[in-house]
Amino acid sequence: MNKQRKIALLAVTAMLAGCGSATDAVTFKPPAGFMSSVSVGPFMQAWSGPNQSMLMLMAMPTKIDLQHTISNSTVSNADIEKQMRITICGNQEALYADMVGNPQGNKTPAPGAKEQKERIEFLATTVSGKTYMAMYLRPLGTPPDPQAESAIRNVCPK
Repeated sequence: MNKQRKIALLAVTAMLAGCGSATDAVTFKPPAGFMSSVSVGPFMQAWSGPNQSMLMLMAMPTKIDLQHTISNSTVSNADIEKQMRITICGNQEALYADMVGNPQGNKTPAPGAKEQKERIEFLATTVSGKTYMAMYLRPLGTPPDPQAESAIRNVCPK
């Protein structure tokens, strides 16, 4: 990467850093044992957890039809095992999906690499005119963490 691109990337990152967090308007809170690993301004935040698990929260700046959130997420190539509308936070509509796949959307591993399928629990909901997408990812076959599953269902208005 050339010097000008590095400077531009640092400037954009610095601007976004002052814009808050994806969790500013919602009650989403990762459980103990999950450590913040990535943050992209007010749009996306990720936490690494035990046993190679991860939580992610994305805040889209506008309302998106919940039926289209999976195709707009980073897991659009996953195999959906279960998808249903649920209610969270008392009376808030949400879309829940249980999927198996690779969150980067690459179903074919690189030559010589071992395929790493993951269980992906996905939830999308709308709060204050923004669409939030929360995901709990863990290696396929790893038992679920009930607190992490609960966290993705707590995308409630503050």
